[in-house]
Formats: sequence, C-alpha cells, structure tokens
Amino acid sequence: MVPVTANVHVRATFQAVVDAVIPSVLLPTCRIAPRFIEGAVQLGIDLFVIMQIDHSQFVPVNLPSANQEPLSQATAQLLDLGAAELVRTNQDTAPLNPAMYPGGGLFASMSRIDRLRTITLLNHVGVPLGQLPLPYQNHPGLVQTMMDSLHQLTMFGYYSEWYGYGTTRLLAPVDQKVEFDPPSWPLIGYPGPAYGYRALRGFVLAMPDRRRPQ
Repeated sequence: MVPVTANVHVRATFQAVVDAVIPSVLLPTCRIAPRFIEGAVQLGIDLFVIMQIDHSQFVPVNLPSANQEPLSQATAQLLDLGAAELVRTNQDTAPLNPAMYPGGGLFASMSRIDRLRTITLLNHVGVPLGQLPLPYQNHPGLVQTMMDSLHQLTMFGYYSEWYGYGTTRLLAPVDQKVEFDPPSWPLIGYPGPAYGYRALRGFVLAMPDRRRPQ
C-alpha cells in the first residue's frame, strides 16, 4: 500500500482544497428531490492529491535530510500562511468557520471563495517569501507550480478512474484495478474502458498504396 503521510491538519487542509475546486452540487430534476452530485471531498480526492504530492511529482531535492518532511505538510502550512495574509489585507469576504473541517487551520476555516482567493494570492506570490516553510522559502516558482497543481491534481483525481479503483486505490499502481465506474464518468458521458480494443492488437490492415497508379 502507498503510505498516506497526512496528519489531521494536513488531511483537513487538503479536504478544504479539493472541496473549493470541485464542490458538491444539487441539480434540479423532474423528481421531487434534486439530485446530489458528489464533489471531490465526498470521493476522497484529497487522498489522491496528497499521495501525488508526497510520492510522485514534488519530492523535495537539495534539502538537508532533517528538513525533508512530507511536502503535503509544508503545503498545508503554506496555505495557512496565505490565508493569514488574505485576512491581514482584508481581502476575505466571509466569516471563518473552524467547525467546517475539524483539525484544520485558518485555510480550512474559510469559505470556498476565500480558499480560492488564498490560492490565487499565493499564485501571485502575494506573501513574504522569506517567511514560507521549506522548500517554498524564497522559491516563488515552486509556490506557483504547487498552486496550479492543486487545481490540476484535483481534476485528475476526480475525472479519472482513481475512485473506481475501490479497495485498491491506495495500492501501488501495478496492483490497482478498476472495480466499478466512478460517479464522475456518467457526468461527462464517458462510457468506460473499451476492453474489446485489445482483440484488435496485432492486426495489419491491407490498405492500397494511393501513391502508385493502380
């Protein structure tokens, strides 16, 4: 199993991230009750984002071994610092709600719009770089890359087959298998894997050469 290194604060912070990017919605229908569409947090996409950050794309390099904490932890601290700067500069728009994601920090207490504002502020490097945690300290490019990646990884996790891996989703990629269609596939009209394509491998199509006269 791929270890998920998140503590309570990190998990709450990333739940707040993915919820801001892809929230749940109620769609009006012809039925009496509207249809509930799960958002990223309901599908546990925060775990996907944490795994990708800690074990795939963003492994810190050129840091003393003592400072090599999981990058998701440093990113959660970064988001809280961005949230504090948003509040300090009076750019927040709604009251805080610490009960929204218990165990989270300032970022997780914000409304969805203010969480997105915080990510935008960090993407514009609107915080003192010298006060950021390693490896973000004095590395504006890494801050911007991570803020972009929070959006991208949430989308990848939500619209890919990851949730459909079911009991295997936290295993190493070689051990994962699709156990059911994830709920995002019907939303975009994706019919699922076409396993029959495998039967066509190795076929050679006899196509006439149109460059030569017949």
